[in-house]
Amino acid sequence: MIRLNPSYAGWVSGRKLLRLPFILRSLPGHHRRLFSGQKEAPKTTGDVDAGVSPPVDLDVVKALLHRTIGGLAYRKTSTGPDAGWLDFTGRIPKQDLEDLVQACDPATFGRGNKDVLDPSYRRAWKLDTSRFASQFDVVKSGLLEVIHDELLRYGDSSLKIDAQLYKLNVYGPGSHFKSHLDTPRSDIMFGSLVVVLPTTHVGGDLVLRYKENTAWTFESSKLVGEAEGTQGTPRLAWAAFFSDIEHEVSVVESGYRVSLTYNLNYTDNSSAPSLPASQPTAEEANLKKALRDLLASPDVLLDGGALGFGLTYKYPIPLTTEDIDFVPLARRLKGTDAVLKRICSDFNLECQVMGLYDYQDEECDVDPGAPYRVYLTPKALPIGAWDDEDIGSLLETLNDPKNFRVLDATRPLQPQIDVKSADYIEADPTTAIALLWATPSNDLVSVPTPIMAYGNQTEVDWRYANLVLVAIVPPYKDRLGHIAGNS
Repeated sequence: MIRLNPSYAGWVSGRKLLRLPFILRSLPGHHRRLFSGQKEAPKTTGDVDAGVSPPVDLDVVKALLHRTIGGLAYRKTSTGPDAGWLDFTGRIPKQDLEDLVQACDPATFGRGNKDVLDPSYRRAWKLDTSRFASQFDVVKSGLLEVIHDELLRYGDSSLKIDAQLYKLNVYGPGSHFKSHLDTPRSDIMFGSLVVVLPTTHVGGDLVLRYKENTAWTFESSKLVGEAEGTQGTPRLAWAAFFSDIEHEVSVVESGYRVSLTYNLNYTDNSSAPSLPASQPTAEEANLKKALRDLLASPDVLLDGGALGFGLTYKYPIPLTTEDIDFVPLARRLKGTDAVLKRICSDFNLECQVMGLYDYQDEECDVDPGAPYRVYLTPKALPIGAWDDEDIGSLLETLNDPKNFRVLDATRPLQPQIDVKSADYIEADPTTAIALLWATPSNDLVSVPTPIMAYGNQTEVDWRYANLVLVAIVPPYKDRLGHIAGNS
């Protein structure tokens, strides 16, 4: 019996740049640029000056948002002609909001590959886009420019984005949605945008969690119209975040929280402007110095090899494993992942996004957890147990010349090189490469975990994958010139 597993490898501690994977705003209101590393939840009012002037004119955005709030029309039934109307430029009567709820369907969510209706986990209502139309224009509002500037500032600045309207969601008294990830729907989806419309409510906070024991709370109830301190001016509150960030909606104590949700996608047809390269932060400069010091040491990969970085964020890939190519993801890395690639490129290191697999032969005398049975591949492989009659197909897949067979750079290499994937394989065509882990490696998730719920309906065609960034390191004597040029 042969088993191919998503691999867990050891790691050498390294530095990481930290930046929040989301932005939280109220407009008209204050502009806030938030960086991770804060130990407490950010304030919901007031300015946080990070010392960086945004290229987007926030005053213009505020004015555009105010003019585009407008109203919302909806069908009261899925097939009937009766329609309802909500005017968000003034105070909305409670009865009008209750009529909206009556027109909505109960909101389900994805668990595994099923749609689930479970009010103990999610209690809310929703309308599909075929049943409502909003006068709010996300393009004219200027939000896309702000999102592009902040969420993608470290990535490829030539990438364009758009926002695809997905649902209208209503949370009333007692409504909530426990921790979940937004459902991945395509390889071009990178984030989510939630626009909370100006209705009076208490509770219904959006809580986002980034890494262990780190959470931020977005109190939309204190930012929209008629909240204390807003002088009754209708306001939109909004949050944009990477879609693989865990989040929840807390219990609504009173009133109705009405929101529009959008999928944020990369596109070739958007009018979003290209952004200039961002200026390095102090954390980025420290990370670059750490990498330079590492490469400048003859004790590190003297004869060349690779550095491995477990990517911080997850990326959507098709559920099928046929012809899934990780290589294009290198252009679409998010946040700190994009920073790592950019710094490696500064040192002229060739970078690839790859999957990490652990090949185990239960009948082989070699330690199945040995590092020389780990493979890096530019394409997804089917994981799990393989029967004896399928071993040949598996080994043929593993031994693709484009794959890397990982060698532990901290151990003698030749014994690892001499090990074959099977007794009847005379030569291993894969490239054996000495790999040093700079940050922890990740496992490749094959299916959505059953204990983690997905937002709205599940999409069985896509899943999130944990991947690794591999930077090819030349021999010591060949890389000295690039190190000197980045001093």
